[in-house]
Amino acid sequence: MKFLKGELSMKRILVGAGSEDLLSTLELVLKNWGYRVVASSRHEQILAFLEATAPDLLILGTDLLERNLSGLADAVERKVGVEKRPLVVLRDAGKYSHIRIPHETLELPIDLFGLFELIQKHLMKYPRKNLRLTVRLPGMFCNGETSGLAEVLSLSSRGLFVKSGSRVKKGDRLRVILPLMGMGKELELEGSILYYVPPDPRNNYLQGVGVEFLSMSEENRRTLEEFLHREFAREVTLNSDISHRPAPFFSRGV
Repeated sequence: MKFLKGELSMKRILVGAGSEDLLSTLELVLKNWGYRVVASSRHEQILAFLEATAPDLLILGTDLLERNLSGLADAVERKVGVEKRPLVVLRDAGKYSHIRIPHETLELPIDLFGLFELIQKHLMKYPRKNLRLTVRLPGMFCNGETSGLAEVLSLSSRGLFVKSGSRVKKGDRLRVILPLMGMGKELELEGSILYYVPPDPRNNYLQGVGVEFLSMSEENRRTLEEFLHREFAREVTLNSDISHRPAPFFSRGV
């Protein structure tokens, strides 16, 4: 998934949690999205980072904040209250937090879509609502009596972008048959044309259309989100230099 580098070049996230595996996972995910990340499980190191830097977002576990070792919670409270830095607290599902610092909560295992929404909300001038992945999938599109094959180049839980030379216009309704590679499943979804991209030298003559999914069953939504989770985990693994998969620390949307 790609972002404009200029929009992210100054965005820094401080991540702290007791679990080294969770830290490694979050660091891989956030770096994959293009952010600069400082991560640590040691309260004294996090405190030093807070005093020396001005992170744009704090993501910290309750295990670190509730103990307030070396005055870490006090330092975080100053960052949030005085410098207006947003705080996201990681909390085990079903457990109550005693943290009084203004914050938003992400329960473990983390909902990848929820994490993306919070990151966008706090760090992007024009937040995206949907986690969108770059893919290369064959698809079949049926518009009235006409049908044909086309290549899907990006996909989210709300829609897709497809490389196609078909003549369509905004608002056209169509059916999309989408094979979910690696899952042995395919989805048949209703969609509507949101926009058309004509071939142009500035986009390497990439002609295509953006499609918004219309009514979708709960089963199809959960299946599509599971596929997006799998693809994202694979992308993160391929882009990292270690054999590490984020899946165990993220809910799978099912």
